[in-house]
Amino acid sequence: MKVQPHCSVTLHYTMEPEDDAPFPFPTGPFRMECLIGHGVLLPALEEALLGRNEGETVEVLLPPGAFGQDSSPKRLVPLSVEDIAEHGPHEPGAIRHIMDAQRRLQPFRVVKQDGRLVWADFRHPFADRSFRFRVRVEKVRWATLDEIKNAARHGAHH
Repeated sequence: MKVQPHCSVTLHYTMEPEDDAPFPFPTGPFRMECLIGHGVLLPALEEALLGRNEGETVEVLLPPGAFGQDSSPKRLVPLSVEDIAEHGPHEPGAIRHIMDAQRRLQPFRVVKQDGRLVWADFRHPFADRSFRFRVRVEKVRWATLDEIKNAARHGAHH
């Protein structure tokens, strides 16, 4: 069966940045099951998978901004060192966290530290970076009506 809208697809994939900048996240391999045509996958990945058969592999290069990030510097925020969950040093590029009003940890990337202030970038950690995805289609099946209804209820998840 070919990958097409309203299919549930099991994928095996890796992702790696195209640059040599620090990347403090796992690159895979990962395995996921997702619904095609319901905004679960990034559009460029979904487009590359359409029409593929079980067992096929595809490589996709996602350019900066493919994750929907805003590249403007408007999200740069000065934070007091005391408000940061992790204790120093806070070197540029490091991922740190701050507790929001709902008591959830919010990640940010350190841009610079100036004394007791840390300049934080709250954009997606993958902002302004290109990534290479290597994706193998493991299984394709028609989604159940419940899966389609659930996707419609919960909306897209990126």
